[in-house]
Amino acid sequence: MNITITGRRLEVTPSLRDYAEKKVSRLEKYFNQVIDARAVMRVEKINHIFEMLINGDGVQFYALEQAGDMYSAIDLLVDKIEKQIIRYKEKVSDHKAAHPGIVQTMEAGADVGFDCILNQVSNKPKNEIEAYLEMKMNNGDFILFKKGIDDIKSDIDYSDKNYAVIYKSSVGYKMVEIPYEMIQSNTFSADKFMECDLEIISDSPAKPKIDFRKNAGCGDIMKMTLGDALKKLMESPADFIPFFNTETNYLNIVYKKGKQYEVMVPAF
Repeated sequence: MNITITGRRLEVTPSLRDYAEKKVSRLEKYFNQVIDARAVMRVEKINHIFEMLINGDGVQFYALEQAGDMYSAIDLLVDKIEKQIIRYKEKVSDHKAAHPGIVQTMEAGADVGFDCILNQVSNKPKNEIEAYLEMKMNNGDFILFKKGIDDIKSDIDYSDKNYAVIYKSSVGYKMVEIPYEMIQSNTFSADKFMECDLEIISDSPAKPKIDFRKNAGCGDIMKMTLGDALKKLMESPADFIPFFNTETNYLNIVYKKGKQYEVMVPAF
């Protein structure tokens, strides 16, 4: 089992790395073939955060946990992913349809859970027009994309978090992105995200002409956990909800696809 562990603003000590590798390795028994597991450790204020994506038997499982110390965060995360894998294997053994992608099990109650497929978008930067064209080519009403920028800042995390959403609202298309200053300070206020209305002047399939008009504030995007966003979507007549994921500090889009719930997330 190939395990890659990196630290963001955190030194991964040999003892910490060894502990994480031993804990994660116990998941190998559930798969016939494990490709790899990629994990990130980071500290935000007093929270120690452990995030991991594991590939096995053609399916990906993702989880994020935080605790007062990294060892506890590792324990919580491995337990969470183990439950996801067991639940998924039970469904497959019951001959229920297995979906490609990343499976995350959300808790709806003490003993009730439901699966959500996490779809990672490409990390290749696009400008706004390219993203709009891709959305239209896919006959979609929304897209999450990594936004190309003209002035690359010297902060390494900026390029990783510079994702934006374009989506169809009740009044037309909108684009929302997170200002660089918020990314730099790691402080996020959803009502102050950068929001633009899209005026489609010419909807050419090759070279559309679009005017991006910046609004004074952002009214549609809410700060929620993935679990809260899924529950909100279940109770809503809407087919999708763009939101700011408070567990990862990224823009996400949760949506219905038939009877399945899926969520667009940045490439990990």
